[in-house]
Amino acid sequence: MKKLIVILLLIQANFIYAQKNLFKTLKVDKTTKIIGRHQLNDTTYKKYNFIIEDSAQIAVFIKHIKLGDEIVNSLGNPNFSLSIIQNQREIGSWTITPYLKRVMVHDGHTYQFEMNQIAELNKFYPFDYKVEDIVFKQKTDYEKYLAEQQKKPDFLFHYAPSFKYEGSFEIEFKKSSKFPHPKAIMEFLDPYLLKILSKNEFAVLYKAGGKNMEDPDQYTITVMGPKKLYDELKIDNLKNENWQPTEEQAHFYYKK
Repeated sequence: MKKLIVILLLIQANFIYAQKNLFKTLKVDKTTKIIGRHQLNDTTYKKYNFIIEDSAQIAVFIKHIKLGDEIVNSLGNPNFSLSIIQNQREIGSWTITPYLKRVMVHDGHTYQFEMNQIAELNKFYPFDYKVEDIVFKQKTDYEKYLAEQQKKPDFLFHYAPSFKYEGSFEIEFKKSSKFPHPKAIMEFLDPYLLKILSKNEFAVLYKAGGKNMEDPDQYTITVMGPKKLYDELKIDNLKNENWQPTEEQAHFYYKK
């Protein structure tokens, strides 16, 4: 821990303009981890990767890491992520663009940020990771898989699928004066859908590709929601087609 204190005190001495603390509300416990990681598809900043897992060292880290002045929101690529993990969940994440000397924090605000605050940590807390992208057809399958991963010592955290909608189906509308564009169709559909479900239980989309690109004389509208909607929605001269159960992807992060 003495090495960490020395590094951060040296950084603080060379970074006198910073005022705001990046982690001021964090309550550290034995499950807390601070992870700095490069983009998965770009290793430009892999040399800065680090992980701090000791509670006392994390307390020192969060005391000294500072933000500069708030600036207009803008980021660039490649970038570098700084994450707080607690109980195998990412509870906070910040996106740093080192060459622009700025960071966007979880609330959407952007600040000046000096990368030299964390640039040396890899030497003492080296870190690398891998990601598994898994597709699930049912929420229960995802929950079972997650429980298995949480038992593994190298498991860090994951990005969960939403499973907001059970599935989707399509309705084809012939282009006409009544249906001149997708917006008119969606306004037409709304009352029918609301007779079956509340507004937050479904979504209606127009996808520009596929059949909508191949056949310009029609509009195919995608409706997302429960199977109940597909079964119960009845509109004269229109047909519900191509029911597809939702498949969603989750991303699981592990320490190498």
